[in-house]
Amino acid sequence: MQLPPIPDDIRRQVLEWSGDDGRQWLDSVPGTAERLVDQWGLAPTGGPFEGGTHSYVLPVDRDGEDAVLKVIYRDEENAAEPTALRDYDGDGAVRLYEYEAETGAMLLERVMPGTELLEHDFGPEDDRATWRRRVESACGLYRRLWRAPGQSDGFPAYPLATDLLADLERHFEKLESPWRERGQDLCRTLADPGEVGIANRDTHLGNIIASDREPWLLIDPKPYLAERAFDAGYFVFRQLEYGIALGTPELVRIVAENLGADRERVKAWAAVRALAEAAEAGPGEYHDSCAGVVADIERA
Repeated sequence: MQLPPIPDDIRRQVLEWSGDDGRQWLDSVPGTAERLVDQWGLAPTGGPFEGGTHSYVLPVDRDGEDAVLKVIYRDEENAAEPTALRDYDGDGAVRLYEYEAETGAMLLERVMPGTELLEHDFGPEDDRATWRRRVESACGLYRRLWRAPGQSDGFPAYPLATDLLADLERHFEKLESPWRERGQDLCRTLADPGEVGIANRDTHLGNIIASDREPWLLIDPKPYLAERAFDAGYFVFRQLEYGIALGTPELVRIVAENLGADRERVKAWAAVRALAEAAEAGPGEYHDSCAGVVADIERA
């Protein structure tokens, strides 16, 4: 059975980010998807979803039940996605029905209606109240999802946040002083987290969607073994980067309280994430913008 092609926007993103490795993955997707449709007894019910970055996601019917076939371009961040989904077991996250270790492909629950939390209207509230409700809902869900991991049992191992910190400490050599020293100090401060569980690196409001089964479910986890405050790093940084109708102190307070995390460690992880973006960008306007976010976070 010939399936619909990979969307052009996903193809462009994969080639831009991953070059020849990405091209090899793109060439492999049709064969993988067609084989699994047959192997898992699936019937496509529409074209692949657009707007993603590195996955081919096809709506399918599975024995009369709506599902999605997801073929991912595996990297360090998302390799353990099926491991987390197995450990969540549908509690606050999309259900995992099937998994192929060789390719990382998954058969997942299709979540309906699927509205992103980023777009959700909570009713007749002002902009500030709407953003507060969105942030509280997201952080409440991430707090639920933080838990001890299960056994690997053929699933990919979780990356460790301590390894990420060691990599970032070296990466921060790219930054100019005093940001270089500040980033390295933060990495050393965060290196002793105490208790760790399943946390998420890519926390944002577009990865939480409305469901008939639960109010909100997480999709696309990028799990790490980390402390509770780890979840705050990307989340706080992204809200401040793109603009939010909440001041930085209020945002940090809401996130720390709803994650059940230490406020100072929430700030530290958010600053580390912003500095990582600055180091990746190099000198220029975006670098300066990220550095400005760090200053806002540390004043909060």
